[in-house]
Amino acid sequence: MRLSVMLPTRNGASLLEGCVRSVLAQEAEGFELVVSDNASDDGTREILAAFAGDPRLTVVRQDTVLSVTDNWDAALAACRGERILMIGDDDVLLPGAIARIFELLEAWDEPDCLAYEAFGFAFPGALAEGSPARASERLFPYAEDFPVGPLEAPFRRGLVRDFFRFEFRFCPNLQTTVLSRAALARLRAGVFREPYPDFYALYALLLQPVRWVHVRDRLVVVGISPKSFGRTLQREGSAEGRAYLGIDTGVEGGLPGSDMINGMHRTLENLAEDFAPELGDITISRSNYVYRQAYSWYLAFRMGWIDRAELVRRIRMLSARDGAGFARELLSRVNLDMVRRHARPDEESSIASVWAGMEPLPSEDMTIAEFAASRADAVQGT
Repeated sequence: MRLSVMLPTRNGASLLEGCVRSVLAQEAEGFELVVSDNASDDGTREILAAFAGDPRLTVVRQDTVLSVTDNWDAALAACRGERILMIGDDDVLLPGAIARIFELLEAWDEPDCLAYEAFGFAFPGALAEGSPARASERLFPYAEDFPVGPLEAPFRRGLVRDFFRFEFRFCPNLQTTVLSRAALARLRAGVFREPYPDFYALYALLLQPVRWVHVRDRLVVVGISPKSFGRTLQREGSAEGRAYLGIDTGVEGGLPGSDMINGMHRTLENLAEDFAPELGDITISRSNYVYRQAYSWYLAFRMGWIDRAELVRRIRMLSARDGAGFARELLSRVNLDMVRRHARPDEESSIASVWAGMEPLPSEDMTIAEFAASRADAVQGT
């Protein structure tokens, strides 16, 4: 078995059929689809039963609800392939994606980790209440000079260093990387750790002496739905959202606000604990953490999620050292374009601040499957 596509899901019945169909419609040989159903109670079982006749499909059902990380572990444990690709129930593979993955692996002499790119698709209501569907031609804004081909160890170390400064130069979504079993075996604390199992796995692997290759092909549409991992935590976070994911985003000495940012901090703590020798002098940047969290307060205020009194209360929570760090980071980033973008706060500019590149679709009724079909030619090029 060359490739296992692992699909962890919980209560994704409204989206699941399209995702499963996009995988099983692939015409390549030598792959399987492994679904770990995390004790869903919304019709997921019936949807999967409709595909039961396909020998490429394996379904593992959990009797009790697991954390998101444990469900990913369960899906991985059931996989038989030499390589692993993870997909979410609100994502779809583009037609021909798996055949193209096999071509790319052969063209680049079978690297341990093959990173490619993706489209983004926001379902109605995902970015804001009542918002129409939107899409992005590139889910992650890679820099123009980001290498195509092998990613050498010093460059990868730089990506990790930036991550510890709460800056992304590499897409942290596991849907955009195929991983070999040999690479996964190097992760001595396990492949996934909460709260963000994909962030942990990918950045841990960037530190390892394995072969990485990045290509510009866009092979998957990563969906952002009202139940998506990141979307669940976007609005300041909530006990309900954390409970759904089965995660803890608490940080010692942390600040209130974005669960996403606090969860990143927890992930960095886990990486620092598990890979201290590889990290060396790389440490978590407190000033960048404070800047990112304070910026999330500003966005929350603009979107009406917190009022002025709450914003002021949070600002007063900053110590003198944190305040100085925030001012230093802000001054290093401020420019005329930034001032213009924030001069007239509205929902559109706020959405753009969080989900860059998401544009309205020509048809408000376009589905993710229709969008994927319209971009099928991207599989054979950039």
